[in-house]
Amino acid sequence: MLDYIWLDDESPILQQVPVEYSSAALIFSPFIQMPEGWENAKRKNDYEHIYPNDNEIRGIGKAVSWKKVMSCCGFQTHAELALALMTSIGALRDEFARGDLAEVLHENINGDLYYPSEDHISNFHIPSLVKVLGANGSNRFYYAEPIVENRGVLDITEANLRTVLDEAAAELVLTDEKMDFVFMSVYDSFINVFLAKDKNIHELVERMGWEAMICDESTYISWYR
Repeated sequence: MLDYIWLDDESPILQQVPVEYSSAALIFSPFIQMPEGWENAKRKNDYEHIYPNDNEIRGIGKAVSWKKVMSCCGFQTHAELALALMTSIGALRDEFARGDLAEVLHENINGDLYYPSEDHISNFHIPSLVKVLGANGSNRFYYAEPIVENRGVLDITEANLRTVLDEAAAELVLTDEKMDFVFMSVYDSFINVFLAKDKNIHELVERMGWEAMICDESTYISWYR
């Protein structure tokens, strides 16, 4: 079973993962659109922080792409949106923070639209996770959470993936039985890392409908700088 990999920004991603993984992609977690008026119905006072829980996201939430939010904000690149998101949650050191971008994002997050899942694998990706983890004939998947030292193996079903994602801490790694594919959440970010032994993953990424950036030999986890 593969342990979680803490990726640093000292070297490219593909230099930090086991040599058998020749491809990597950064998967952007979608923004969350709740039905009109949902927040007002939930709110009890003006100071309450409102954010949908996992069941609400899966039940009535709709995925909104980064590209759509970029268009609303006038951003030209995914990196600008990533900087805006990470600045707004205090995840960047002062020299990298972009308060101007965060302000533009804040002005355009309205109408029951919410930030993507932070630190976690998005609920919207569960159906595609089932497909990919079982693509090579695997019937079970491994999961590991290094911070709480929790790991196990379960049948590949949406129900089991929901349970793991609902209960997971900030760092989580998922692999199929043959460890051909790997999904990792990334702390203080709104992306997931996808690793594959196959050299060409462009077609797979497109088929799964993921909004993603395919990594090359020079892509760092701090890709947005």
